[in-house]
Amino acid sequence: MDIPEEYVPLKTKINFSLGSLANGILNGFVFANLTFFYQIKLGLSAELLGIGWLIFAIWNTLNDPLASYLIDNTRTKIGRRIPYIRYGSFLYGLAFIFCWFPIAPLDNEIFLFFNFLAALFLLDTMFTFVGACYFSLPNEIAVTAKGRASISVYNAIAAFGNLVIGLILPVILFIGHEGLPPYFGPAIIIIGVVCAITLFITSFYIKENMFAQMQPHEGLIEGLKLTFKNKPFWILMVPMFCIYLVTPIISTGFLYYIEFVVVGQVIIFFIFSLIIGIIIGMVLTILLIPKWHPKKTSFLNLGLISIGLAVLFFVGQNAILAALPYFLIGIGFAGAMVAVPVILGDTIDNDELITGKRREAVYGGVNALVNKPAISIANWMFLLTLASFGFDASEQNQTQMAITGILVAIFAIPAILICVSAIVLYFFYPLDGPEWRKQKKYIMEIHEQKEKEYIQKLVEEGKIKT
Repeated sequence: MDIPEEYVPLKTKINFSLGSLANGILNGFVFANLTFFYQIKLGLSAELLGIGWLIFAIWNTLNDPLASYLIDNTRTKIGRRIPYIRYGSFLYGLAFIFCWFPIAPLDNEIFLFFNFLAALFLLDTMFTFVGACYFSLPNEIAVTAKGRASISVYNAIAAFGNLVIGLILPVILFIGHEGLPPYFGPAIIIIGVVCAITLFITSFYIKENMFAQMQPHEGLIEGLKLTFKNKPFWILMVPMFCIYLVTPIISTGFLYYIEFVVVGQVIIFFIFSLIIGIIIGMVLTILLIPKWHPKKTSFLNLGLISIGLAVLFFVGQNAILAALPYFLIGIGFAGAMVAVPVILGDTIDNDELITGKRREAVYGGVNALVNKPAISIANWMFLLTLASFGFDASEQNQTQMAITGILVAIFAIPAILICVSAIVLYFFYPLDGPEWRKQKKYIMEIHEQKEKEYIQKLVEEGKIKT
């Protein structure tokens, strides 16, 4: 079954990707590096950090469904999503800056612990409101896998920029310094301000489907109950939970890997290999999605990531040998950035077939309800694994046992989890094949009718003229 071509304006894709880049920098830099910052640079104990992440999991789990409910039921002249991005941008930037300027005395671990919690709570609250909107918008801007993939390409390019920044900037700001360099504070402030301004400006050029505001308000409990009817979504949550466990482990562990495992070695080779792999992975995935479709393409990408991580566990102590597996991870990671959001969008389309409504933000909240705890569990697991292998944060030269613990934490465990993700996705996820593509065509026809009804409503209200 052929699906009609769908046109997504270039301006929309560019501005969405720039805003997504700013959002990714603000939350990604914090969640990837805050543990290292508080443990290695500020001296907070691993035990208190682990407790902090587990406490944070409660808030992180509860706030997403509530925020998503508010967003989906917002009605304004500029839409349901845009107001939160536009007017939350500067609070988001301020929350980011607060994360890196603790107001607690550094010699008081209890006060520092509560400062750590406050930083997580404030940053995540703003990330929840803004991030839920960016989660929702691609599935409103486009319906077809090809249309969403075209958005994902620009989003993947933005994520590539975010990755490069996430690889290089922490090394500049944290590695090779006693304490923090003098340019740390100004750099953090510039990042926060520039990202906030980017979110604000790009919000004027992002288009959302205004017809969705015509659908009736939905109760919070009712909305959550309806999601249980969407079986493919809950099947997808199993691999997504594993992926959400792996991502913070790898990103948090990256600085530990450079600082304690390959310390003194030339690291440019595996960083460069990772970047080249990401570029190739984006191109390959764009070529494969129309032929293989999102499910099979994602399976391939997850397989490459799992293989790369498994190899790194054995050769990761040599920075030169690490280049090839990092290249495989780069290909798979880039492909997953493009393909996995398309699969998630399909499950939300399936919900529209069940309920007749577009409820992206609710699914963003439920997705977070399942997966956000994984972020806290991942950081707790990472710290616990390091501690069980005798890692000592106060020592620059770690024992071989501690180094093995780092390799287990950031390579072996993630390799197993990604392998599980690939297997569940391939054998159990059902939204694939000719029948599903027929349903996608039907969804496009529904949207065309809803758009006509919305325009007619505006005409009847005298807001536009025919």
